[in-house]
Amino acid sequence: MDDMTPEKDPVFLTDLLVLLREHGLAACMGFALSWLRVRWEGKETSLKRQMLEAVLSGVLVFLVGIAAEKFGLSGGWSYAVAGFVGFLGVEQVRQLGRKWAEKRAEA
Repeated sequence: MDDMTPEKDPVFLTDLLVLLREHGLAACMGFALSWLRVRWEGKETSLKRQMLEAVLSGVLVFLVGIAAEKFGLSGGWSYAVAGFVGFLGVEQVRQLGRKWAEKRAEA
C-alpha cells in the first residue's frame, strides 16, 4: 500500500472530494466574479487571458479556504476572499501582498 501513487489512493480521492464539496462553491464564485470583472473592464481581449485570470482567482480562493480551515477559522472566509479577489483582481491582490510582505520584512 505504501508504493501506491497519490492519484490512485482512495483516501486521497476522498479527501479531494471533501475539499471540493466544502470550498468548491466559493472557488466557482471567485472564478465567476473575476471573469465578469475582466469582461467588464475590457482590458483583456484574449479569451485565454480572461480565463487564466479567472482560474487563478478560483484557485486562490480555494487555497485560502483550505488554509482558513487548517487554522481553525470559519469556511465563510472562502466567500469573503472570493468577493475580494473577484472584485479587485489577482494582480491587485498580488500587489497588496507584496506591499504587506515588504513592510513585514522591514520590521
